[in-house]
Amino acid sequence: MEMRDIIDISTNEVVGQAPWYNGEELAKMVDVAFDAQPDWERAPLFERGQILYRYCDLIDENRDEIARLASLEMGKPILQSRAETTYAAEIGRANIEHGKHLYGEVLQDSSEGYENDVVMVRREALGVVVVMLPFNYPAELTLQKVAPALLMGNAVIMKASDKAQLCVKKLVDLAHEAGVPKDVLFYCCGDLEDCRKNLLRNKKVNCLALTGSTAAGAEIMKDAAEDIKDVVLELGGNDPLIVTEECADDPEMLAKAIECLGWGRIIENNGQVCASPKRTLVHRRAHDAFVKALVKFVSSLKRGHATDPEAQLTRLVTEEAAQRVVEQVQHTVDQGATLVYGGKRDGAAMDVTILDNVTADMDIATDMEVFGPVVPIITFDTDEEAVAIANASKYGLSASVITSDMKKSFYYTEAIEASAVWVNGSSALRHNDQPFGGTKSTGIGNEGGGYSCEEFSRLKTYGFCGVSPKKRLFDHGDGMGDFLGNIRKMVLEELD
Repeated sequence: MEMRDIIDISTNEVVGQAPWYNGEELAKMVDVAFDAQPDWERAPLFERGQILYRYCDLIDENRDEIARLASLEMGKPILQSRAETTYAAEIGRANIEHGKHLYGEVLQDSSEGYENDVVMVRREALGVVVVMLPFNYPAELTLQKVAPALLMGNAVIMKASDKAQLCVKKLVDLAHEAGVPKDVLFYCCGDLEDCRKNLLRNKKVNCLALTGSTAAGAEIMKDAAEDIKDVVLELGGNDPLIVTEECADDPEMLAKAIECLGWGRIIENNGQVCASPKRTLVHRRAHDAFVKALVKFVSSLKRGHATDPEAQLTRLVTEEAAQRVVEQVQHTVDQGATLVYGGKRDGAAMDVTILDNVTADMDIATDMEVFGPVVPIITFDTDEEAVAIANASKYGLSASVITSDMKKSFYYTEAIEASAVWVNGSSALRHNDQPFGGTKSTGIGNEGGGYSCEEFSRLKTYGFCGVSPKKRLFDHGDGMGDFLGNIRKMVLEELD
C-alpha cells in the first residue's frame, strides 16, 4: 500500500498522508467484504444500531479534527466544515432511527388460493456496496451512505475523492473504533481504472452508490450494467431561484432573495454545491433593485484561508476547478451576457461573479452546471415564462421561489420539475428526512433519513404454504387442479 502526501494548495504545506491502493489490493477488499457481510447481516439490527449510535457520538467528539482536515484538503471555510460534521452525525442518527422502525409486512388473504398460507415481506441487505464520494461534502455524504448501508446489514467500501481523503479516512477509523468490524467497512482511494476494474465491475459487488456529476453517473450505470447491479445516483443540478414580481415593491422580500442566493450560491462551499441556486430568474420590475443589492452584498464579503473562522470566501477545490469556472464565465460572455462583477481567479480562489443579460437559450441557463460562486441573471416577464425557463434544463434537483403570494407559491411548487421546491428559502436547503434525489438527469434513488435505508436493502417475500393443495390456482378448466390433487392423494396412500 502506497502512502501519499496530502497538500493544502493554499499554502503548499503537507497536512497529512493517506493510503493509495492498487488494483490487487482493491480486489482483496471486495473478497474480504464479500465473505464477512453475511455474519454482519446476521447480527441483530439493534446491535448494529448501537454500534452506529456510538459512531455518531464519536463524530461529535472529534468534530473539530474532522472539520479541520476537510478544510485543509478541499478549502471549505472552517465554520461550514464544523457545521457539516455536526449535521453528519445528525444524519446518521436519523437513518438509524428510521431503519430500526422499518417494519416488514404480513400480507392479507386478499389473493384467491392463498387463504391458508402465511406470506411475509421483509427487508434484507443488498450485499457489498461500493460508495463513491465527491470532495465537496466529505463528512455529510459519508454518513448519508455509510450509516444506512451498514445498518441494513451491508458491507461497505468507501471510495473517497482524492481531494478529500484525510477526512473520510478519519471517519472510517472512527467507525471501526465504535465497533464496526474492519472486514465490513473499508476506506480506499486509487486510480480510476483500478477502481473501475476491481470495484465497480467486480461481480461480488452488489450496489454502486455515487454522489457526483451526471457524466460520472452515466459511466457508473455502464459499470453496473453487465451484472445488473443496484445503483443509487445523486448527480448534478442547475437549480433555479425565481425572484417574483412582488419583490419589486417589498424590500423585505428582496432582502430574502439576496439572503437565499447569498448563502446558498456564494458563501456555502464557495458555490460548489449540487443543489445551490445556480440560475437566478428575476422579474423585470425587480431586476434593477436586485442587481444593485446583490453587488453591494458581494462587495462586503471577506476572503481568507479555509481555517480562518472569519472568512466567508476561501477557495475552490483546485486551481483547475477555478480555471474551469473562468472559462465557463467567458463562454457565457461570448454568448452575449454582460459581466457585472468579478470574473477572475487568483490561483484556486475564484471571484464572486455576476452575469447580467443572460438569455434563456444560453448554455448557463440550461445544462451548463457551474461549480463556483457565479450568478447568472435571467430576466422574465410572467410566471409562466419563469417556469418554462426553470424547466428547460436536463436537471431537476431542487428549486427556490421568493414570493409573498400564497397562490403563486403553490403554482410554482407544482409546476417546476424538481424533487424539491423551497418557497422563500434556498434550493440548497436539505431536511434530514426529505427524499433528496432529483428528476430527469439528476439521479436515481433518494437519500435521507426516511429513504436511504430502503435504497440499501431489498424486499424479500417469505411464503409459508398451508397443507391443503392450491386447486384454485391451477383449475382453469383443463383438469390441472384435479391432477395436482390426485398427486397428493396418491402420495398419502403410498405412505399409509
